[in-house]
Amino acid sequence: MSSIRITRRYLRWRNGIALSIVLAAAVTAMWVTMIGRDTVAIRNQNTASVDTVLLSLSELSMAFQELRISPSSQRAVNSRAHVRRAAHAAKEAAETISSEATLKTFSPEGQGILRRDAMNPMLELEDVLFLASVAVDPRRSQNDVTRAAGMAGDLAMRLLPIFNRIKQAELAAAEEAADKQVTYGIIALFITVLGIGLAARFVHVPMERFVIRAQSEIEHNRRKAEAASEAKSMFLATMSHEIRTPLNGVLGLADVLKDTRLDSDQARMVSMIQSSGQALLQLINDVLDLAKIEAGKIDLNLEDFDVHAMCQETAELFSGQAAKKGVTLTVHAAPTEEGWHVRSAPQALRQVLANLVGNAVKFTEQGAIEVHLEDIAPKNGEERRLRIAVKDDGIGIAPSALERIFEQFEQADSSTTTEFGGTGLGLSIVQRMSEALEGEIHVESVLGEGAEFVLELPVGRAVADVVETKTTDVVSFGKRVLVADDNRVNQLVARKIVESLGCEVALASNGHEAVDMAAKWTPDIVLMDVRMPLMDGLQATRVIRADHAGQDITVPIVGLSANALAEHREEAEAAGMSGYLQKPVTRAALISELLRHFPDASKEMQRNDACAG
Repeated sequence: MSSIRITRRYLRWRNGIALSIVLAAAVTAMWVTMIGRDTVAIRNQNTASVDTVLLSLSELSMAFQELRISPSSQRAVNSRAHVRRAAHAAKEAAETISSEATLKTFSPEGQGILRRDAMNPMLELEDVLFLASVAVDPRRSQNDVTRAAGMAGDLAMRLLPIFNRIKQAELAAAEEAADKQVTYGIIALFITVLGIGLAARFVHVPMERFVIRAQSEIEHNRRKAEAASEAKSMFLATMSHEIRTPLNGVLGLADVLKDTRLDSDQARMVSMIQSSGQALLQLINDVLDLAKIEAGKIDLNLEDFDVHAMCQETAELFSGQAAKKGVTLTVHAAPTEEGWHVRSAPQALRQVLANLVGNAVKFTEQGAIEVHLEDIAPKNGEERRLRIAVKDDGIGIAPSALERIFEQFEQADSSTTTEFGGTGLGLSIVQRMSEALEGEIHVESVLGEGAEFVLELPVGRAVADVVETKTTDVVSFGKRVLVADDNRVNQLVARKIVESLGCEVALASNGHEAVDMAAKWTPDIVLMDVRMPLMDGLQATRVIRADHAGQDITVPIVGLSANALAEHREEAEAAGMSGYLQKPVTRAALISELLRHFPDASKEMQRNDACAG
């Protein structure tokens, strides 16, 4: 360990020297380059000003010649315009050259010509400009114009060689500055190369072996992490499927059994079966959600929705549990002029609300729970910002536990798991989901006096008002439904639910049977299990789509799967499925899916019944 420390200290020392050399070389090179660049730029600017004077004097000479010959002709009118334009340009250039700051930047020869007392070119240029103003003055007589044009033309012709000499002097000075700039550049390049060479000599050779070794270790660890992550994902996907498949039977049969005639004890036991199954399903969802978040596969689909209605629906979801405890659960929305239709990721926000409200109900034995919704001032670049607070009168959180309350598998007290249950994943998912929504979550609590969880998040403005469609409990479709599933319990569940909706049902146990039944029985819709023996649901869907290619009517095929990851849904869509239901499949979810494909089925059934009556 001591040799490693010495090596690190030694390398840092050499690295500091190398960096100092490179920095000094870079600063010196920049300073040298800036000096040469400024000199060249000044020479070029002076040359440009003298060029402007020369060009203006040339134009004035030709225009004065026209005015002197025929001051009243049509060509003289054009000549006067040329005189005005050229005189204006010459005046601006003369003002630039005449300033003391500019004169100091001229070459010694140029300064000598511009500063001489006798035949001073700048004074004579002023005379030319004065005579030019006389020549273009419409109030002057033709004799005055002719005489002024002649004098100005002679002065201009006499000034041309003088300013040309100044230009040549500046060009020579600029060429000399350019040569120096090349020299400066070579010096700067040499200094830079020297600095880089010294840095490479002091740092590169001793660091090379450590860098290569570190890269090898990083690559090895990366591969191990990827393999572990892939193995975990496969394990979670497999376990999710294997657990959801029997759970679909448990919850489905409980849902069907609930609609039969039961005495009070039987109804209570069915309710307990449902609540226990839902608790197990929530645990599976929490583990999968956490895995998706850690893998960066969380899907945020932006949609327009009513956030106030979402808060009310979430409260209604837990209202039965709260009522059993005698706890009041209410939703309050502050007044707003913009309404509560917003654009965000409703699934993620619904999950955050469900976890927060569910926790509040779990840890509150008496008192009240309030969900408060309001607008707050948006931050920079945000259209709108919401604040959603869930406040309860529950057991509260100790100050020492507030810092770790959002960590995985953590709860405020070790006895909490024993008394109230739970895995400690809910709040960790809440925090991760809030961050994915670009929001912030924090908690305020006093032990024994309750807690308040506050979510602040940015939202967009909804394009249009959201139209909510609600399904009724009494729905009749009258359709032919093919159910393809290899699990007999799942077949029974699906059959009971579909028949209760007024549909005729046919069953298939694998993909081959599903393809044959779809061709012979001509169903209105197919409920296709994704994983089946002999031929899976994806392949069966592809075959059915190929058999119906070119037909006007496409039979809807809804995938049924215990796989809950996004890639499984994408595979189903790619195979040609029209929808995707995640197991356990509930009666409400199946009704919503049927209504999506047959929105007028219930109305048609009601009209047929009325006609028959």
